[in-house]
Amino acid sequence: MAPDTPRHAPTIRDVARVAQVSVTTVSHALSAKRPVSREAVERIQAAIEHLGYVPSSAARTLQRGRTGMLGLVVPDVSDPFFGRLAVSVERAADAEGYGVVLSSSGVAPGRDVRHFDLLRSRSIDGLVYVAGEVRREDELQRLAGAYPIVLADESSPALAGLPFVGADHAEGGRLVGRYLDGLGHTDVAVVTGPRGLRSAEERVAGFGEVLPGAAVIDGDFTERVAAERTAALLARGRVPTAVFACNDVMALGVIDAVRAAGLSVPADVSVVGFDDVPLAHRVVPGLTTVRQPIDEVGRLATEVLIRLMAGEDPDPPSPLPVELVERGTVAAPRATEPAR
Repeated sequence: MAPDTPRHAPTIRDVARVAQVSVTTVSHALSAKRPVSREAVERIQAAIEHLGYVPSSAARTLQRGRTGMLGLVVPDVSDPFFGRLAVSVERAADAEGYGVVLSSSGVAPGRDVRHFDLLRSRSIDGLVYVAGEVRREDELQRLAGAYPIVLADESSPALAGLPFVGADHAEGGRLVGRYLDGLGHTDVAVVTGPRGLRSAEERVAGFGEVLPGAAVIDGDFTERVAAERTAALLARGRVPTAVFACNDVMALGVIDAVRAAGLSVPADVSVVGFDDVPLAHRVVPGLTTVRQPIDEVGRLATEVLIRLMAGEDPDPPSPLPVELVERGTVAAPRATEPAR
């Protein structure tokens, strides 16, 4: 190796000169897009260290054959829950020197294909996957044999073999059920999330353990569908004294439908959400909801993924605790007037 060190800021040409290879060979070694002999890689790595040329992320790529990038798939980054989860993943990844490639799969169906293509092309080192609906399980299972994949917040029975990091959704449902039951609510309804998703099924199941007679309104975690289907229930003359919506966005749709029917929240209908996204305390009255540790879910999912990428076999954490946050959308049911 040439011993001289340039006096200016080192460039890729300096690395090539010191390693006695071509600039193209250095570029291929750094990008890992073309094969480079082990001897050449060792000389390039030594030149990089000697010159202090490459940032640490590129050095990791060269030394470990990695890109330094993680993939993250969420259903809709504009949703306040998934947006906050994405921020927590990015922060945790950045703390370990990784970047994040983000795809919002629910906005345009099929966009999550991009991350599977990135995995196949070795453009990312691993994937944090947040399902928005039950699909692509076979693809995930196949790729999980070759690349680390961690499920965050959501899962399904078909993906039970993949590491999962999430909150205790069933306990959250039980907390809502106990709270409403303690206030005297018996005529209740629950707005579900998409069927087949772990969070949606467990929240409904936990709620049903306490209040098994609840009317079920099929939802999809969106405000519009929750409003439409709650309005349809009310139009049929069924007015429950309380509604549990399985996320905060749907709870807002329920509130809109209740008010559009000329009813009051919480005097006529109490409403409870789930997640405790920032908008929950900004609406009037403030939304009573179940707080789950969104930031912790993103951080731990990223940490588990990075440990998997390092060849470790970490045990996924137990379901993270949740808590009920009382605000202004719940009250005791009106007293029923005695029959004359």
